[in-house]
Amino acid sequence: MRGGPEPVRRDHDPAGPGEPRPRPGRRGFPPVVLFGAAAVIIVVLVAGIAVLTAGAGEEDTVRRAGGPQASVGRPADSGSSPSSYSSSPSTDAYAGIDQRGEDGSPLTEEEAFPSSARSLTVKEAGSRLKLVGKRLDGDCAHAVWGRAVGDELRRGGCLQAVRGMYADTGRGYALSVTIFNLASSADADRLVDALGRGRGGGFVRPLTGADDGVTVRPTASATAGASALEGFGQGFSMARGLAMGHYAVISWAQRLDGEGDETDEALLALLIEGGKAPAVLGRAAAAG
Repeated sequence: MRGGPEPVRRDHDPAGPGEPRPRPGRRGFPPVVLFGAAAVIIVVLVAGIAVLTAGAGEEDTVRRAGGPQASVGRPADSGSSPSSYSSSPSTDAYAGIDQRGEDGSPLTEEEAFPSSARSLTVKEAGSRLKLVGKRLDGDCAHAVWGRAVGDELRRGGCLQAVRGMYADTGRGYALSVTIFNLASSADADRLVDALGRGRGGGFVRPLTGADDGVTVRPTASATAGASALEGFGQGFSMARGLAMGHYAVISWAQRLDGEGDETDEALLALLIEGGKAPAVLGRAAAAG
């Protein structure tokens, strides 16, 4: 009809009747490109979540450790162990230092070995042992041997290991004292118990030679001197682990000739003296 709309012309319409026609110059991305972009976005999001989660975990570790994050490396693979070992968990007497976060600053050598504790008189042994070596390590792995013990220290957030060696080479006695600064009393309880279960597979490493900073005045005795301490841990010896708040104190006593047994009163008295760690008792008294 005249004046009516002209019919739409479809000269070779590839879309076919009733289907939308493609617009020239407006092609979309192939599906492969779109899926690849989506995958990249997902990877970025997952990585971001992982970073946030790891950061939260590190913050929790720092908070649990009550200060700097503990770092425990790999201990030595082998070492010596005592013939006899006993342990005791922490008690209410150390409630004030139950958590490291409530116990102020790290231990110092001066605090652990004051002038009053540089010699120990043990009446039962008729001996006066002198401090012949001392060492403080920020990596607790240096003070132990055995992978399982290293794992336990790592789990307990060990921040410091303080070691001292006392000796009376004339009378033939030696006493090793090691203090571990852990995150809580529960960690200290677990460590002193684990040392008893893991003997033969890990224990503390006493300071026994010049490389450890040990100095012993030579005497006329053939078994005396620094060389005698190098045999510490061979023959019969006794050790005792005490959890004292978030600290674990390990004392280890031996006659330098390797003799003795579990009823040896002199060795038992040495263990008791070794457990009187002045730094830990001082912290407990101040907190109480």
